[in-house]
Amino acid sequence: MRVPAIFRAGALVLALVLLVAFAWRSPAMANDLVVDGVVALVNGKLITKYEYDERLRPIYEQTRGRQLSTDEISQITALRKKILNQMVDDILIEQDAERYKLKVTDAEVEQQVKEFLVKRKLSEDELKRQLTLQRMSREEFTRNMRRDMIRHRLIGAVVSSKVVVTDSEVEAAYKERKAEFSKDSMVQLGLILVPPKISPAELKSNIETGKLTFAEAADKYSQGPGVGHGGDIGFIAWKDLAPEWNAALAGLKPGEITNPVHVQDFAGLLQVISLKEGEELPLDSVREQIYQALHEAKFEKVFQEYMQKLREKAVVEYRNL
Repeated sequence: MRVPAIFRAGALVLALVLLVAFAWRSPAMANDLVVDGVVALVNGKLITKYEYDERLRPIYEQTRGRQLSTDEISQITALRKKILNQMVDDILIEQDAERYKLKVTDAEVEQQVKEFLVKRKLSEDELKRQLTLQRMSREEFTRNMRRDMIRHRLIGAVVSSKVVVTDSEVEAAYKERKAEFSKDSMVQLGLILVPPKISPAELKSNIETGKLTFAEAADKYSQGPGVGHGGDIGFIAWKDLAPEWNAALAGLKPGEITNPVHVQDFAGLLQVISLKEGEELPLDSVREQIYQALHEAKFEKVFQEYMQKLREKAVVEYRNL
């Protein structure tokens, strides 16, 4: 997801997040790894230790020899679990695609590969060199491309088709949130990047019931920018906010807090500290922007409902984790 430049520049913890995006292994955690070759069964389909390790490999390489803190290890442990759950979700989507008998032809895959090369200005030889560095064959790359195309078609058919944003919804959002869609309008935000061991929903409840202020919670718990300043990350233009942040902040008044949002692989809480209005723009000039914001929020809701149904029907067995 996009995040404001001010956040990207200030969040030292994001460097760690990028490193641990696929999880991590160290000698101290070696005993936690599976040894029987299978980490999970999803409706009878195996997730092997080899496949799991391949997802973790970038972290194995980049963290080798490093001494990480207790907090970092806790974060990484949570991310390892999250990556495995993502692999489970991938299989559930693939199996649902099979149920719908979705297919992609060889010609369609090769066309997609050609477009991939053109977009990234790569030759076939350059692609092969990059794949070699990633220990991936051209055949594996093509299989992954086919799989992703099938997933996109499935999500388009099952999820996107259920997401409808009407003109009246766009007009209502414009009236309710004019400040967000004005030229140069900005919002001053507080941010708490919540540690994995703490429930963001419970932390939000504690703040709203007066057990501690947002600023106190940010200085005590946050692992992102603004620590020592009550979580204040300054003024950010509404147009620069990621769609999820924009949707979560919609309609909030100064002092109010969002529901948990995603910041890479962490949960975060945002508080509106103050609003700065800009020049009011006509509806037609921001109609597409409003539509995209509403569509993003609806799509995420429908997608999560779809995934929840797949998980409820699935038989998933985790092994040695």
